[in-house]
Amino acid sequence: MSELRVTGLYKAFGDTPVLRGVDLSVAQGSLTAVLGPSGCGKTTLLRVIAGFERPDAGSVRLGDVEVCGRGRTVPPEKRRVGVVPQEGSLFPHLSVAENVGFGASRRAPGRATRISTLLELVGLAGFEQRRPHELSGGQQQRVALARALLPGPEVVLLDEPFSALDAGLRHAVRDDVRDALHEVGATALLVTHDQEEALSIADEVAVMRDGLVVQHGTPEQVYLEPADLAVARFVGEAIVLEARGDASMASTALGELKLRGSAERGATGQVMIRPEQVHLVKVGDGIPATVQRAVFHGHDTTVHLSVSPPMVDAVELVCRIQGALPEASEVAIRVDGAVAWFPR
Repeated sequence: MSELRVTGLYKAFGDTPVLRGVDLSVAQGSLTAVLGPSGCGKTTLLRVIAGFERPDAGSVRLGDVEVCGRGRTVPPEKRRVGVVPQEGSLFPHLSVAENVGFGASRRAPGRATRISTLLELVGLAGFEQRRPHELSGGQQQRVALARALLPGPEVVLLDEPFSALDAGLRHAVRDDVRDALHEVGATALLVTHDQEEALSIADEVAVMRDGLVVQHGTPEQVYLEPADLAVARFVGEAIVLEARGDASMASTALGELKLRGSAERGATGQVMIRPEQVHLVKVGDGIPATVQRAVFHGHDTTVHLSVSPPMVDAVELVCRIQGALPEASEVAIRVDGAVAWFPR
């Protein structure tokens, strides 16, 4: 497996620019998620890396080999890139073993053993003779992953491989896929629009917007220290308040809040609070608030609150709790932990 490095990648379709100078690196043996809304360019990026599209400018390197750039283009079949498409794309007339081995010479030494080893790795030992129609959607995706891993690719590309699965199955399959990729030390790039998916399984997350990578870091960095408010709002629920900075603190409608990083004294800006930082406390021990709406999700309840601090317009907040609260309940809240700061 090799490091993947993308530099200054541009791609337009007609007069419409799709990639506008993408820079991205994926460390050897790691999994990076490219996260972004529909139309941001993430699938085009994947197709350029795979060799299915030619960029207008920029380069792609797999380890020490430049597979496209400066007029040079290595064909897709010679790039040693494995692709796991959105819905598996298995051949219905072939068995599981034949699907995994498709494209590899039947005379290749150890081929059958390699197929069995990979099926065991993805949790499908004993499924060799089944046909795709006899498998669940999650099992088909596991077969597609095994097929992508069979040639020993330098990089594995996954194009929203879990989007067609129901919620319960999606969690289990993506955990299995992550474990299988780590087991073989694969360098992998996952394209997704699902924030939870990206944050939960990737070693690093690259957020794309309008054909550019606007932030690249660990899931914790992207979630807790977003590059801007647009990233903050895209990767999770965000409560945004007007604020005035003062070194490591900010004055807000909810009082003094500790900042991640620092602000110039007297600087105006905004702070971003995540819902899990808002806690309900005993009335009298925090800022008074009123429950506007409570939405039960099973594992928790999202509570929408209205706070009316003195001399300030009402502030809308969201928090998450266990249990339930009736509408119009009078409660009190406290904000815990440091908050992100965005100067104007």
